[in-house]
Amino acid sequence: MNFSLMVNQFAIALPGTDSFKQAKAHCEAIIRDEPFQACAAFLIAGFCRSYVLLYEDQALELEFARRNQRQLLDYMGQLDRALASQDAQVVHQALNQVVRQYAASDRIF
Repeated sequence: MNFSLMVNQFAIALPGTDSFKQAKAHCEAIIRDEPFQACAAFLIAGFCRSYVLLYEDQALELEFARRNQRQLLDYMGQLDRALASQDAQVVHQALNQVVRQYAASDRIF
């Protein structure tokens, strides 16, 4: 598993907690197996964990679930593009950008 593959699988998954659980499991494999991608995977795994803890036992409206999936997919995409550069500085900047965007968001997860 690598970050790009995880992003692609999350993009085609149905919205909801199951896709977030699967992404978190993939992130854990990335953290273990892909050292350069570990920080990005750790950040995304944290978002996934929060989402599951908050919403797993709730009936969510489809549009709410889709919006959450799009938001996380946007973060994933930014990080994936940075990781593709193989430049640690670019990755660091992308991680900071995602954190700042999340802090300015509704923090739904």
